[in-house]
Amino acid sequence: MNRRMRRVIPSGLMLTLLLSGGMVQAAEQGETGRPNDAAAQESQTNDANVRHAVRTPAVHVYATRLDDTSSTAGKIPMKLSDTPASLTIVNTDEIERLGVYNLTDALEYNAGITVAPRGYDNLYNFSKIRGFDVTQNNISINGMKAFHTTDNLLSPELYGVDRVEILRGPSSTVYGSAALGGRINLELKRPQREDFNEVQVQIGNQKEKMLAVDINRTSTDRSLYGRFVAMVRGNDLFYDNTDQTRIYIAPSITKSWGDRTKLTFFPFWQKDKVDGYAYSPRTRLPGDPLYGIMPDRFFVGVSGWDRYEQEQQGISYELERKFDERVSFHQKVGWRKTEVTSRQTAGVFMPGPDIYRRWGAMIDSEATAYFSDQFVQLHQEGKAGSADTILGFDWRYENTSDKQAMRMLSMWTLPQIRDYVGGAPIPADPDTVMPMDDLDYWSRERGFYVMHTQKVGRFTFSGGVRRGLYAQYSRRDDEQYSQGAWTGQAGVVYEAGKGLHPYLHWNNSFEPSAFHDVNGKLLGPTTGQEWELGVHYIPRPNVQVTASVFDLRHQNLPRAVPATSYYESIGEVTSQGFELEGRVALNPNLRLLGSYTYLDNRITADKNPRRIGRKPSGVAMHSLNLRADAVLQKYNDGELTLGFGARYIGSRMDDSNAISMGGVMLYDSSLSLARGDSSLTLHVRNLFDKKYVSNIESLWGTPTGFMGQERTFILSYIRRW
Repeated sequence: MNRRMRRVIPSGLMLTLLLSGGMVQAAEQGETGRPNDAAAQESQTNDANVRHAVRTPAVHVYATRLDDTSSTAGKIPMKLSDTPASLTIVNTDEIERLGVYNLTDALEYNAGITVAPRGYDNLYNFSKIRGFDVTQNNISINGMKAFHTTDNLLSPELYGVDRVEILRGPSSTVYGSAALGGRINLELKRPQREDFNEVQVQIGNQKEKMLAVDINRTSTDRSLYGRFVAMVRGNDLFYDNTDQTRIYIAPSITKSWGDRTKLTFFPFWQKDKVDGYAYSPRTRLPGDPLYGIMPDRFFVGVSGWDRYEQEQQGISYELERKFDERVSFHQKVGWRKTEVTSRQTAGVFMPGPDIYRRWGAMIDSEATAYFSDQFVQLHQEGKAGSADTILGFDWRYENTSDKQAMRMLSMWTLPQIRDYVGGAPIPADPDTVMPMDDLDYWSRERGFYVMHTQKVGRFTFSGGVRRGLYAQYSRRDDEQYSQGAWTGQAGVVYEAGKGLHPYLHWNNSFEPSAFHDVNGKLLGPTTGQEWELGVHYIPRPNVQVTASVFDLRHQNLPRAVPATSYYESIGEVTSQGFELEGRVALNPNLRLLGSYTYLDNRITADKNPRRIGRKPSGVAMHSLNLRADAVLQKYNDGELTLGFGARYIGSRMDDSNAISMGGVMLYDSSLSLARGDSSLTLHVRNLFDKKYVSNIESLWGTPTGFMGQERTFILSYIRRW
């Protein structure tokens, strides 16, 4: 691939923390299993993850209190009811209930989310929020941005995650350069002040095999506590002769000095290996000469040559120091490194007698990132209400060595394809002699920000301003450029009573560009603005409902020109719509999850008048998700629970808006038996094995369909003690 195509440069300094505890049981519902001693209460108050902090029955998802405290929208811990934004927390309980093991699946039941716009896969977790791509820039771990390069893609292990946080709308003011649609933050499992153990085993119909452990230990005085999380998984992927393995190890340790100082370290190591074709599954479309001839699962590569390996490792720490009731200091510092080796063969339809052309791509990439975020928080109590101010500075440096090559390989005729499908050996092209192209560069981002929250009577006002500075240097081109911007946000929430909290919010975004046009000129930065009007309805701890209307306008959005290696800017893309999302525990035996999204996302201004009015590919105007989990039978030491979900994805267009994909309804189900400290659960996704196309894009000028997820069975055994 062309060097400019691959020199993907960042957007935002990412998302944040939510200092909310995992789901804690509501005392009024009398659920057993959580001790009432002072130490456990301290753990629930001071630590982010309480899901596994104490001994619990294997499954206890109904008599629970929903997470209601967040710092994602402004770094100052605030209740969800006081936050002027649409914010969702998907915690461990929900992830477990849904039976998912990758980020894409964990997002599916939430409002405003388009999952798998490039097809279903286990590695890359592509998604959109309100019609805009969630790039590497818009995914963070513990509030700090992950790798943003094209080749060093973030592929997080969900077993190591305590909760997934979805913030809709821009967040540049708080976290630096970022996309307009929103961001996703992954809060890792962290040490707790209670000893506990967990073992989890899974098997599935795609040769799924998984073994995971989660162990926590604390010192006698509970000032030192550590956690060890590890997982190994293997499974088949969509294509023939293709399988995947993953190893994940993530210990962590916390040291506290009284209730004023706490220091936590998060080292991790992860290794992914794919033998065969690693990218999203594709399907033939009607009109393609190969439709009905070449099976979707047909592997066009060379066994033993096609592979993908990625190793990720890093360490970070979080320091919290409270000087007194008014002043505190917070700091995060970390280092991450990824290494990628990829050898992949793919093919595209070509007009003419030779109808199928293969191409081979080689990538050897290494990226190292250093990051830090620190701020001082000032708290004040007054007659009119409380006030919090933070003053902060963050920075990030990433160095990337990227070697890659691509070349066209053999052309296949229709008779040859029939032979290969019939079992004839596929010829190995001399693709190993491709010359590698060096695309080394570094990037740097710095930001100074001020945020303020003020309570005045029933009103909560919040706002902030940021000055961000961004620079990048390409060693190959000996080219350096820098960009900077002021960003701001403002919002207000009114406590109307009876659980109603209407809010109004304004925000803007900034993303520097590293893409070049056909003349080699750098594209201008991407900017955007958002207005959002909504209401949180939280009448009691086990009911959370948010409704919002929004208007987002994105200028100079980069667009890859099909069948070329350069980009162009789209004048303006608007996203307007309505979202409704709720999580409700009606009683100890019934829990509901649901969302509805109306999204009108289209190009409204462009130098090419033919593109005005077009919709982005794969984004539905209407989507509806419903999930119910009901206790069928209670026992003295457990319960039998049935879960059933329905996901409707409305009609979508391809990127040229020439092909329409009809709406699709998908169903999921689960059956779980919990007895004592053990549970056994059968999860089924796409219950009726619906065949569908998740999106259609033009690759090298050819419409290509990306497959939706097939039916999957996962049998999971969990023991906690």
